[in-house]
Amino acid sequence: MCGEYEHMVDAKGRMNFPAKLREELGEHFYISKSFNEKCLIVYTKESWEALKQSLKGKPSEIAMPIERFIFGSACEAEPDKQGRIAIAPALRAYAEITSEVIVVGMSDRAEIWDKSLWAEYNHRTTPQNIAQLARKLGI
Repeated sequence: MCGEYEHMVDAKGRMNFPAKLREELGEHFYISKSFNEKCLIVYTKESWEALKQSLKGKPSEIAMPIERFIFGSACEAEPDKQGRIAIAPALRAYAEITSEVIVVGMSDRAEIWDKSLWAEYNHRTTPQNIAQLARKLGI
């Protein structure tokens, strides 16, 4: 799953979700706050379940705040016949989503960014930063 797609969010918080990503994510997927950036993460059903399982059995003083943050405002998304999904108001507020969004496909998930925040992120992320991170991962 990859690519960058620009879409509009209507007054009801609905947006057309890219057909290519709908195919790869499946009929149902989950949208949650990202804890790395001011954006939303779109998980496949499988990756959502894996995330939930990864927190089971962990010390509650660490796991519970993470669970509240990720799962507390998350929503399940099911595209309608026009391929639109609804993004919950709390999620839109968190990611500062106005009317223009960028959907970024990333391996087994996607991100939804407000267009202006995506531009800011790209401005501060240089090829040199990425090269340094890649070296740390050994790629």
